[in-house]
Amino acid sequence: MIEEIAYRPKYPLSKFVDYIWMGKSPDLTMDFVHHAALFTELIFSYGDEYDIKGINTEKIEGRTGLQLLSGLKNEPFVTNVNGAYACIGLILKPFCYGILLQKLGSSSLEEVAAVLFDSLFVTENPDFVRAENCLLKIFETVFIDPHLMRFEAYLSAEMAGRGMLNDFSKLLPISQKSFNQKFKKYYVLTPNEYLNLYKVNKAVMLLQGNSSERLTDIGLNAGFYDQSHFIRVFKKFSGYTPKEFSKFGIR
Repeated sequence: MIEEIAYRPKYPLSKFVDYIWMGKSPDLTMDFVHHAALFTELIFSYGDEYDIKGINTEKIEGRTGLQLLSGLKNEPFVTNVNGAYACIGLILKPFCYGILLQKLGSSSLEEVAAVLFDSLFVTENPDFVRAENCLLKIFETVFIDPHLMRFEAYLSAEMAGRGMLNDFSKLLPISQKSFNQKFKKYYVLTPNEYLNLYKVNKAVMLLQGNSSERLTDIGLNAGFYDQSHFIRVFKKFSGYTPKEFSKFGIR
């Protein structure tokens, strides 16, 4: 049995962090396949007899225990868990993947691990507000590029279809090349790869919520321009065709 608690931080930490969660189980064995996700997750393991192995993740050994970082990819994630499960995790905005890999560094990750451990793990009553305030001191030093935030807002407001990137580039005060370089630095994907990831995750939500809708319509509503494009890109990011994903209820 897994005991889990989730907390949603307030602004301004919510600019970076969507959720803080913690979970415990005396004995957990799990093999998990997940489609490429549209968020970054940072997991801190405090279980003495806990082992986690993953494909498409960065595994970091630190003084405070094992840290596992996963972010934006072109392929699905595979995670194998075994042992006494005791973890705290952060569900972060997509652009935080590049920040954690390139800007904050291992010392900052150790600082985050210590904050979460002291605020949530060793205390009888987890203090999420204290954890939130401590995390804010770390993340508030990070500069968020306004061009990237403008892209996120544009993507949310517009149909993510063919030609969207060209339309957006016309609104930029910088060259397309400069924007692409900035984007890759933070997201570790190109804008086009991220756009495909966005479409796949939108299709996943539609598949999970509209079991009676035709797959062709789901693909079009997610921004794919034809069925073959939908199937090809979806399988690349999830490991399954849309039909297989829908039939077997894969998550």
